[in-house]
Amino acid sequence: MSRRTRTHTAKGSAPTVHIPRQRGRRQGPQVIVVVSEEPTLTARATAATGRWVWKHRRTWAPTSLAILLLPVTGVVHLITPWAALAAAPAAAVPLAVLGWKAKGRPVRTRAEAAWLTTLAALATAGLTWFSLALWAGPFVPVLMGLWSLTTLAAQVIWLISRRSTQSATAPEGTR
Repeated sequence: MSRRTRTHTAKGSAPTVHIPRQRGRRQGPQVIVVVSEEPTLTARATAATGRWVWKHRRTWAPTSLAILLLPVTGVVHLITPWAALAAAPAAAVPLAVLGWKAKGRPVRTRAEAAWLTTLAALATAGLTWFSLALWAGPFVPVLMGLWSLTTLAAQVIWLISRRSTQSATAPEGTR
């Protein structure tokens, strides 16, 4: 082989192959170094999006959960739509827990009462959507609207609660 560099034009292969000079005896294993081509713009954008999503995965947890729940509910609806009859009573559980907590221990502040009421209403809306989506299918336009509103409300409440708990527990110099 007189040429030490060969170029390939076939798709899917590396554009340039460098064959280094062999030193010493030729009984050793052959070493071939393949220089890969640069990633495409689509691959770079996908990698950047993946890194951003992974970095902010805790921030977007409610939205991720809602996006995951949507097709799962669709599959369960297709397999067993009668599961809505078992899931429907669960929609009343958050309100029952709120009433039980209010009876057992009075709330300390108005803000705490507002948070508990908001969380109970959001959980009730989510469980109501879940049982209705199991019965009628999650892609009914009215249910998609309820899903969007519930997901948006959950995300906003998640961001507000994370910001308020992080600022309350952060050391003085890190705010």
